[in-house]
Amino acid sequence: MLSFPSLSIRRAALGLALTGAFTLAGAADFAGRGVFNFKSDAGCPFAALAGGGSECNRLALDDADTHAALDAAAHTIRFASTRSYPEKTIVGDVLLQGSGRARDGQRVPLTFHALLSRSGTEWSVSSHAHSPVSGEFDDIRIDPYKVTVNEPGTERVMLAPEQIVEALARPSLAARLANVFVQVDDNRADGARDADITIGLGLSRASKSVARARFRAPGAKGRDLAEAMQQGNWTLELQALSGQIPRQVVQRDLFLYGLESQSLLQPLLQRGFRKNEKLLLGAANGKGYIRYDGQQREFAGADAAARAFLQDSFIGLVLGWQQQQPQTATTKADGR
Repeated sequence: MLSFPSLSIRRAALGLALTGAFTLAGAADFAGRGVFNFKSDAGCPFAALAGGGSECNRLALDDADTHAALDAAAHTIRFASTRSYPEKTIVGDVLLQGSGRARDGQRVPLTFHALLSRSGTEWSVSSHAHSPVSGEFDDIRIDPYKVTVNEPGTERVMLAPEQIVEALARPSLAARLANVFVQVDDNRADGARDADITIGLGLSRASKSVARARFRAPGAKGRDLAEAMQQGNWTLELQALSGQIPRQVVQRDLFLYGLESQSLLQPLLQRGFRKNEKLLLGAANGKGYIRYDGQQREFAGADAAARAFLQDSFIGLVLGWQQQQPQTATTKADGR
């Protein structure tokens, strides 16, 4: 698992999104460690990949002491906690799906991701935008959610809808303010169809490659992601190109995407990625599997996991976009 869950380069990592999430609709109160999906009225990044559904927004709670209430009609998400944490700790997150119009006029999928943390009894939030291409966007379409947290005797607004729109409209500015860029390079040779990217962290020539991600669908007739997976023979591969991906980031990703209980991945859960290690999800003749550290096991959830990854994570968003677009010499994207 590799992802970019915050603006801090120390916490930046790459993420495979695998999910066993619950679906929420309307108003809901919930608690306990878990990952929950709810409806996006603004649409999903790859509608066909979602099976025609729209439950691609996400809310996660990291422990049993954090509670949340979703009011879809009022577009409000309220977090609450009474626990005091000895150090800054991520207790939950919100991921909202949307889209924007690029300068060339095409509509591009955009994702907004916010992490809620507690230090002692104080709340903080870090947020960032994901886009599969670089640049700025207008005509932003995203559900206008407000995120609030409990304070003694009151409620504090951590994120307002206009802040979310601004982050999506100018994701490259957010990267500059964070003093870190995520560089994405297109590895495809001339005539290649399947997506293949390298992720680097840092500014231009100082960028350090940290991961490679590939999607392959031998025999697929077209570029459509859903059709490529429906034919039952595909692989989604992540390779760590650095041994410096923080272990705690890998651990949280395994939680977020339903992999922390997989026995095959317990070494990864305990120590994180070693340089050049690979994690692979795939299907052969319609049967799912997972492969890590030279070992392979059947995994019935491989298809759902890969679909969630391609929609929810920055790497997946870029892979999915590249898979469905004509090849270009170099692809640049924005994300953390």
